[in-house]
Amino acid sequence: MITNRTPEAHAAVLETFKRLDSNGMFTPPSRRGTILFPGTDGGGEWGGAAFDPETGLLYVNSNEQPWIIRMVTHDTTSLYKNNCASCHRDDLKGTPPTFPSLVDIGKRRSRIELASIIREGSGRMPGFSHLGRGIDEIVQFLVTGRDSGMVDPAMVAKDPNWLKYRNEGYILFRDPDGYPPITPPWGTLNAIDLNKGEIRWRIPFGEYPELAAKGMKNTGSDNYGGPVVTASGLLFIGATNFDKKFRAFDKLTGELLWETELPAAGNATPAIYEIGGREYVVIVCGGGKNDAPSGSGIVAFALPRQ
Repeated sequence: MITNRTPEAHAAVLETFKRLDSNGMFTPPSRRGTILFPGTDGGGEWGGAAFDPETGLLYVNSNEQPWIIRMVTHDTTSLYKNNCASCHRDDLKGTPPTFPSLVDIGKRRSRIELASIIREGSGRMPGFSHLGRGIDEIVQFLVTGRDSGMVDPAMVAKDPNWLKYRNEGYILFRDPDGYPPITPPWGTLNAIDLNKGEIRWRIPFGEYPELAAKGMKNTGSDNYGGPVVTASGLLFIGATNFDKKFRAFDKLTGELLWETELPAAGNATPAIYEIGGREYVVIVCGGGKNDAPSGSGIVAFALPRQ
């Protein structure tokens, strides 16, 4: 399954693959690094699925890409590495937008704001009020780059959640040119027949425009955001990161019926509504996932008047 996009990409990925652990399902994370496939963002994603009660078909888009999980020893000389690096990484770059970059965060947030976020938490990030004065040490590191925050051994002894190892961070496995390290498809759209317990149809979902321009089309790509299905026979979905497309498929066959380009990737599940007898479909265009361009638009389309 290792990429054959170019001989150079194949050789580089193969070299990395040989250094990592990949021994089938339930291989535990290791200090060498374990390949997790289809990955932390793999398979069906948070956009969810769509179900059609008329046909018994469940529609779900999938990421077919590996990630790397590597365990490292907790660094007892660094409060940042001990408490923050498993999400925001040792180099502070994180994996935006899920785990935002903290590079130059001191230019965007005040010390008071940083301390408040660390103490109280934000979104999926828990609060770290138990660190006490250690919060100021982490803030000092984020603002100045100087890490003088020592882990208190007494705190470690009392902490029932203390573990010897931590995750190095969420690492998306890519080839040297930034593409998935396996053969396509890198993303798929699937229709599952729940009455028969089988896949009715599966198609590559998404493209990289620069590869498509060179003739490498229908590769599939990273995709985040789910589908919505209609009684009239359509399946609407955005989701694809890099081609920024919004598409309508035939729900029974998977045939592409219509597509358009959005201002940024529609990493959201669309909504359908009706006003004055006219049907609309709307999608949020935020983008920004896995280094794709960001946006802040909401785009609505209307079906032609009868």
